[in-house]
Amino acid sequence: MIKKLFLTVLAAIFFSTAVPTVLAAIQLDEGMRPSNLPTFEVVEEGTSEDNPETRATQTLILFVGNLVSQFLLFAGAITIIFLIIAGGNYIFAFGKDQLIEKGKKGMVWSLAGLIIIMLSYAMVQGVIQIILQVDENAN
Repeated sequence: MIKKLFLTVLAAIFFSTAVPTVLAAIQLDEGMRPSNLPTFEVVEEGTSEDNPETRATQTLILFVGNLVSQFLLFAGAITIIFLIIAGGNYIFAFGKDQLIEKGKKGMVWSLAGLIIIMLSYAMVQGVIQIILQVDENAN
């Protein structure tokens, strides 16, 4: 049963990440554009943002950041599965002290792991945002 569950989770992750993300932009007249939509600015040649090295570095940072984020999401899903299994062990202990302790410890460590994973994910996203901020005064 665990083997089937593991294969199902792997297949779901593979098919959710194997399909390429399609991005589309719709150009609206400025009068029709809602005020809460982001605007897109064209980068002029000769500015610091037009530097190919800067773009390559930003692309590498985004790639590594997205890779780490996907790994943390996968680890979070596995941690939730462990939490469910530990909860099942606790529920089905039927008064056996050793199994009750095993279930409690499993739930505590699963929750601790989930909190660590969530904090790590937030830190990775924050670091990516800080690194990719464009400094207007930099040359």
